[in-house]
Amino acid sequence: MKKSRLFFLITALLLVASVLMLTGCKKKEADKGPQKIVFWHTMNPEETKTLETLVSKFKAENPEVEVQMEMVPFDGARQKFDTAAQAGNAPDVLRCEIAWTPNFADKGYLADLTDIVTDTNDYLNAPLNYNKYNDKLYGVPHVTDCLALFYNKRILKEAGLNPPTTMDELISVAKKLTKGDKYGFFMRGDSYWLQAFIWAFGGEIVSNDKVIQVNTPESISGIDFVINTLQKSGVMPVDTDFANDYVTAMNGFKEGKYAMIINGPWATADVLSGPEFQDPSNFGVAVIPKGPTGKYGSPVGGHNYVVSSDSKNIELAVKFINLINSTEAQVTLSVKNNLLPTRYSAYDDSQVASNELVQSFKAQLEVARNRPVIPEGSEIFNDFTEQFQKAWKHEISAQEAGDAIAQAWADNLGLIKK
Repeated sequence: MKKSRLFFLITALLLVASVLMLTGCKKKEADKGPQKIVFWHTMNPEETKTLETLVSKFKAENPEVEVQMEMVPFDGARQKFDTAAQAGNAPDVLRCEIAWTPNFADKGYLADLTDIVTDTNDYLNAPLNYNKYNDKLYGVPHVTDCLALFYNKRILKEAGLNPPTTMDELISVAKKLTKGDKYGFFMRGDSYWLQAFIWAFGGEIVSNDKVIQVNTPESISGIDFVINTLQKSGVMPVDTDFANDYVTAMNGFKEGKYAMIINGPWATADVLSGPEFQDPSNFGVAVIPKGPTGKYGSPVGGHNYVVSSDSKNIELAVKFINLINSTEAQVTLSVKNNLLPTRYSAYDDSQVASNELVQSFKAQLEVARNRPVIPEGSEIFNDFTEQFQKAWKHEISAQEAGDAIAQAWADNLGLIKK
């Protein structure tokens, strides 16, 4: 009887051990996660077609991996990812706007890639900077952009003029091109565009340690140049229809009403659809003129590829990014969609090197500036634009605008006043 009980006990223990071993094996398999990548992107329909060819290449090289690719409208992408990350079901890979990256990293939504992505030397410095937060790497730059000076080559050539290289030249060249209802220049009443002038005059916006600098004497000089020197020179219409001034600028430029405007690479296809640019060679892109201290300014924008901290396949997600963001992939997007690469090696490719527009923007990128790389970076523009527009309409002075912006950032965002 005792032997039977002992036999039963040993059998039961062996059965339990087997179950535990099986469970452990299954847990290990679960820990590896399924061979699947969920990828959210925000590209437009034409860009998506190109992206699909890159994803298809990854699938062909990795048939065991399922890729679930979803186009998310840009306007709602930030909130959608934020909500998904809070719930623990964010996608493995997100095409993330640069200002969202430090915000998501600060919230713990992104995987730390510092020890996984070790070779970053091929990336342009300014786009790469948007992926760094608290000395860690949270993504890699996908595409970049910046504001530059658009000009009508025909109009300038007929007047015997070259694109301006200094702010003083901007005034003098634009004056010679202003006749009747045709103007040499058009400037938007938007703080994103204003940044170029603040930097050109030696000012700053907000430091990466969150110290407000928008109301320093140098920054105020940039604001004052726009609302007084530019406006009062008569070289541009003083448009206060701020909700529509982007369209006004583009339409006027495409029709030859404005000889020069400031815009980014996203606008090039639209420009080339205009009557003035049926001959594409008439469209010129130059570096925004430097200020009196010899400094240049243009805000760098763009998108990064980031990995969710909830991903069960972080290394696989990085492998996926490496292919769809390779030099070859960036060249393809540049050639087919006029997007600006973030890799030095992509600009060396013969197809990209022969693209005059892309190379012109590269010249601007080389002297462009990072926007504040802080979690609050995407929140600064509401108060910034509101107060700038008051100064634009001469309701307040440049200094009063700068001080009001600084106070609003301190009150609403917790940034530090000097």
